[in-house]
Amino acid sequence: MTAILAAQLLSAGPFSAGNRSSGSILELLQAMASGNDAMSSPSAGGTLAINGQSLGSYDYVIKEGDQTVSSFSAADWFTNTADSRAAFVVVKGNLTINAGQVFTPSVRKLFTAIYVSGALTINGEISMTARGANHSSATGSNISAAAIRIATGTFSSVTNPQVPAAGALGGAGVNANSTGNQGADSDGAGSTGGGASGAASSSGGPSGSGSAGTAFTGGTGGGALRTGSGSSAFDGGIDGGKGGDASAAGTSSKTGGTGNPGGAGQDGGPNGNDGTGGVLFIVCVGQYSGSGSVTAQGVAGASGAGNPGGASGGGSITVLYGSDAPGPTPNANGGAAGTGSQITGSRGGNGTARKVAL
Repeated sequence: MTAILAAQLLSAGPFSAGNRSSGSILELLQAMASGNDAMSSPSAGGTLAINGQSLGSYDYVIKEGDQTVSSFSAADWFTNTADSRAAFVVVKGNLTINAGQVFTPSVRKLFTAIYVSGALTINGEISMTARGANHSSATGSNISAAAIRIATGTFSSVTNPQVPAAGALGGAGVNANSTGNQGADSDGAGSTGGGASGAASSSGGPSGSGSAGTAFTGGTGGGALRTGSGSSAFDGGIDGGKGGDASAAGTSSKTGGTGNPGGAGQDGGPNGNDGTGGVLFIVCVGQYSGSGSVTAQGVAGASGAGNPGGASGGGSITVLYGSDAPGPTPNANGGAAGTGSQITGSRGGNGTARKVAL
């Protein structure tokens, strides 16, 4: 344990619900774990500010003593409020996720932060795959992205780890006979991945562009194109919004882009798939171990038509551990390329997936 972390533990005051402002996610988690609070069921907190940045609202649950998840129920750990709240989960003891269990919120969250004061053993899965938030003004919670300070100090050579407000860029739309452009990958410094553009197998264009990721979500995918000259498909919605609709003109089937929700398909093609990569923080003060997985992946482009829309971008995962046994290597890859009978689509950009020592 670093001297910085030890000092933060000593300074963390008792937790009280309501509107909260803290220097980092780690400091707020420590405050939640420091008192005598225990919440058997998740509850709404209040507004949330981290390092001076407004991050919407939060919900939280604090479990006292060792916890073993052998039959996961999301309602035991998360509220069902989508898009406008972050989720904080605190276990004052050891946490074990058994094989076959997927520990994930049932709805989209701005991010999920998990704190385990003892050992964390993951033989199942902790996931924010397809749980990136729709925080757009058009169809979502209308919350602006801001940088999320995860911890203050240097951890495994990473100074002041964060998730930047802006993620990697989406792929640009394309004209005829192209699989589309994949979403850009994260630079590995905390950002999420970009969404892919839709495919185009005929004249005209462009296909729909993918959108950039944000601090709350991977980017969305653009709609597919197969049409005559002068028509175009629709871009993926910004801020984790709706996937791009496929072009309306033409007769060949085409799918919408992946998003929240997926964009509209055309001419018999299915709608785009739902979901973007979410954002996940795990703090394990003790030993981090297990044979399972930790994921915040994007969602594939929809298949089943002549021309597929773009896939969504991966999210961002940071695991901070006391000791690494090792535990699962996190995975925040972008969604896979959709397939079509006329052309193949493009994948979403990979997000950040990292483990750092406390």
